[in-house]
Amino acid sequence: MAKRSYSQYCGLAAALDVIGERWALLIVRDLVPGPRRFTDLFEGLPGISTDLLTERLRSLESAGAVRRREVRSPVPAQLYQLTDRGLELARLAGQLARWGAPLLPDLADAGDRVLNARWTLQSRASRYHGGLPDGDVHFLIDGTDELTLSLTGDVARLRYGHSESPPLLALEGTSHAVVTLLSEAGEINPLLPGLAVDGQTELLGPLVAALRG
Repeated sequence: MAKRSYSQYCGLAAALDVIGERWALLIVRDLVPGPRRFTDLFEGLPGISTDLLTERLRSLESAGAVRRREVRSPVPAQLYQLTDRGLELARLAGQLARWGAPLLPDLADAGDRVLNARWTLQSRASRYHGGLPDGDVHFLIDGTDELTLSLTGDVARLRYGHSESPPLLALEGTSHAVVTLLSEAGEINPLLPGLAVDGQTELLGPLVAALRG
């Protein structure tokens, strides 16, 4: 696959040679909550081909943003994860996501756009500025995706999987229900269809308010 370049001696142009390619920043986005296997990334990026995913990963590796590592437990696998340079890039991507959020249509008008509550949770986590007890919030999205939102001081971080410690809150629901809950507009409604809440339910309102920013 031929690599396109702006061919300009400029840091911005050099960066765009890598991250300006389609899918590149979305791969970075999906590595923020933790390392992923190739198959995890492929399944989480509907519309990408295996060849294109391979090409983008190689480009991000060459740029020093992504690295591979081997694990043996629970089963042998090769994982992709962000480097320090990749985490720096992820922070910039998060700012772009926040800039782009007002460009999204209302959820009712989203049409055939792919909806994944993790993307919304990940973006909203960067808006958190404290106010809740330290601890974890567990999410089970669409019956398959386990996520943990860890609250520490004025920082919230989303990661793959569930922590072993008992969570402050546990939310189970569809992507549509969770995204609706986190919507900028409307009252905080814990009784949304497709949403179940367990644990210290009195924390749900303050949590959602903090994530709405």
